[in-house]
Amino acid sequence: MTYKTTDKLLLILVALLAGTAFAAAQKAPTDSITVEQAVQMVLAANPAVQQATHAIEASTAHVAVSRSSLYPEAGVSLNYVRLGPVAAFSFPGFGSLSLYPLDNYDEHIGASATLFDFDKRQKTIDVANRDVENAKDRLAMSRQSLAYQTIQTFYAILFLRQSIGVQVDEISTLNEHLLLTRKKVEAGTATDFDALTTQVRVATAQSQRIGLSNSLASTEISLRRLLGVPAAFPLTLAGQFGETPVSLNTDSLTQIALQNRVDMKLADDQIASARARYGVASSLDNPSLNVAFAYGFKNGYEPNIYAWRGNFAAAVQVQMPLSGVVPFFGGYRKDNMQEEASATLQGAESYKNSVAQQVAADVQKSIADLKASKDRLETADVAVQQASTALNVARGRYQAGTVTNLDLLDAETALSQAKLMRLEALYHVVIGRHELEQAIGTRTW
Repeated sequence: MTYKTTDKLLLILVALLAGTAFAAAQKAPTDSITVEQAVQMVLAANPAVQQATHAIEASTAHVAVSRSSLYPEAGVSLNYVRLGPVAAFSFPGFGSLSLYPLDNYDEHIGASATLFDFDKRQKTIDVANRDVENAKDRLAMSRQSLAYQTIQTFYAILFLRQSIGVQVDEISTLNEHLLLTRKKVEAGTATDFDALTTQVRVATAQSQRIGLSNSLASTEISLRRLLGVPAAFPLTLAGQFGETPVSLNTDSLTQIALQNRVDMKLADDQIASARARYGVASSLDNPSLNVAFAYGFKNGYEPNIYAWRGNFAAAVQVQMPLSGVVPFFGGYRKDNMQEEASATLQGAESYKNSVAQQVAADVQKSIADLKASKDRLETADVAVQQASTALNVARGRYQAGTVTNLDLLDAETALSQAKLMRLEALYHVVIGRHELEQAIGTRTW
């Protein structure tokens, strides 16, 4: 093979490698996803949010339908009637005279409107407007629920990944210890029991790592489902656990929650809707004033019944249901509807009281959980320090031959467990803070 051929092959190989690297760089994610970005991605594409958004659109359209009753109605009417036999009579010397034509035509355009109905239509519109507000609050609740679900899933992935890292470090340390123990067995300074005990610890740590990896895979599937991305989408998350100072005053946080919580607003919407429906029931028997006007052309007028002539009709109508005076004539419909609306209103007010109690309980529970998590974190910090000191002492004594292999393994396992306990406590502190924000109705999107 000549040098030129070799150079060409090298150039081709370099080009292929460069192309592969470029393609990989194109597919690889360049930016990490923060928890705020994850929440925005979920709220932008989640079907539940889209469904709630369409519900608002439908409610808004229903308001427009209700408002259509405020506008006049107009129409065109075209009629043809053939009447026979034609009634006719005759006069001597004049021939036969028909009273109406055989073919009758009538074409007119007309309009009608309700001028006044004591706000009967407006009360119906008010009900439709309350439905819009209700739909908007349900959208906010759906967004809030998805946001906090995303936050919990996001931090659960970070927690599991860091836990796996701690477990991997423990396995690495145990494998180094196993290698050292085997050397001591070969030198006759340790027994096979020591090596076997270390192998058991390694197997146990690997089993725990497998369990954490399985939990991580399941949690990542949940986050991808929330994000609406395919299974192959790489989850490169940017974030870490950190403590943020937060007020834990129960009274002030409860007041904030009662003002901000979406479920409190939903309870208010139910009360407002019930009152609006009671207004509709109360206006059921209200009188109304209607006007109508029509203009067109028809035949059948004397003296020439076959000629088309312009004609008009104007009407003023006052409708006053007798059920407003004698309920029997309306089947007691108004009374029954008022009774139904009144019961619904009382139920809505009771529901609001129940929601207020639940909101206060949620705040109290979130505060208690967060305080407990902070206490566990302080305990875990001390445990990590003590376990680290104990491990250093155990390693020195093991090298000096004053402690057994099992004592050293216990110290190493204790440190790993203390690190996992601290990581879990820190995770619960972060989640507890977000749960408190959810309990007081803080928006995170």
